[in-house]
Amino acid sequence: MNTKLTYFLLATILAISCTQPGTLDNKITGTWKMEKVFEYGKDVTEKHNPKNDRWIEFKSDHSFVSDGEPFGRNTGRWTTDNEKSILYIDSDVDDDDSEWSVTFDKDQVIWTGIGHPRKENTKLIHRRMN
Repeated sequence: MNTKLTYFLLATILAISCTQPGTLDNKITGTWKMEKVFEYGKDVTEKHNPKNDRWIEFKSDHSFVSDGEPFGRNTGRWTTDNEKSILYIDSDVDDDDSEWSVTFDKDQVIWTGIGHPRKENTKLIHRRMN
């Protein structure tokens, strides 16, 4: 086989394998509309999303922006642990950093808090907008 062709094929295979379309990073990138909030199994969506206008956008450069009542605009950075399906949010707002266990169900993502009993009993459900 031609050496140039071999290198081309190896480079193509490497490029395809590095994109990892099934990773949490790739799945979470995009804009999500908050649908439901549960605390200790109780639906508290009306308290946390009274105008049904909350959303978050995870950008491919690992920045995020979110907005909606009653908390308003927020920005920051996000990272993941792809093996454990954990989303880390590093907010620009003081004391608003968080960690979430993430699962997907079709066009929905379900976040379950990590690290504190109250957080561990909090679930957020978002639906993909784009």
